[in-house]
Amino acid sequence: MRKVLVILRKEFLDMLQQRTLLYTILLPPLLFAVIPLIFLQRGGNGSNASALHVPSLQGLTVHEYTQAVVGTLFSNIYILLSMIVPSTIAAYSIIGEKNNHTLEPLLATPVRRWQLLAGKILTAWLPAVLLTWASGGLFIAELATFTDANVVSHVVTGGWLILFLAGTPLLGLIAVSVMTAISSRVNDTRTAQQLSVWAVVPVIGIILGELSGQFELTVLAAIIACLVLILVAILLAWGAAQLFQREAILTRWK
Repeated sequence: MRKVLVILRKEFLDMLQQRTLLYTILLPPLLFAVIPLIFLQRGGNGSNASALHVPSLQGLTVHEYTQAVVGTLFSNIYILLSMIVPSTIAAYSIIGEKNNHTLEPLLATPVRRWQLLAGKILTAWLPAVLLTWASGGLFIAELATFTDANVVSHVVTGGWLILFLAGTPLLGLIAVSVMTAISSRVNDTRTAQQLSVWAVVPVIGIILGELSGQFELTVLAAIIACLVLILVAILLAWGAAQLFQREAILTRWK
């Protein structure tokens, strides 16, 4: 475990030296915390949001319904945030080091493959989860401040909280595992990021299904989703470990 922490410290130090990378990491959570504030302050006229039919929000006044629709739209974005943030980090952690000619010495160190992989996965996963929770906490505070109390209870439901607190770390691990696997096989950061977008598509489909009234994110649905995500995360992490081969990376990247 000590070697994993050493790798993790080294990765974080490298990350702090890359200003562009830091901006890419911090900008999405910052935007997702500020943009809802603007829409919530302007919401409530019922002109646009009332056109959306969300069954779970029935029974609210027009003013409350409009705010709740805006809140629901943005609350679902925070479920995706833990998959968006680590994409750049995970791509850079392998491909960036290869381009900077710092990967070869790292692969030559007396560190086991799982230790090296664990350090790189944690480098992308930890900031993603922490930033997602922090940004989501600000969003909940904005809801409590700028909307009616009845709106908060309809947006920050038990099912959403379970998925936000337990599901986002799993989604982050899934995204990082996919990115790590892709990064270990391609030699271009942009290509790795473009391919990783497909990992977000199934989650977007589920969110659109909720907004269209196909299903409701209840506590039971959130628990089942988390159980499925645990299985998927384990399988993808194992697959990433199988694809992450020192010899293959060194010989294929010319």
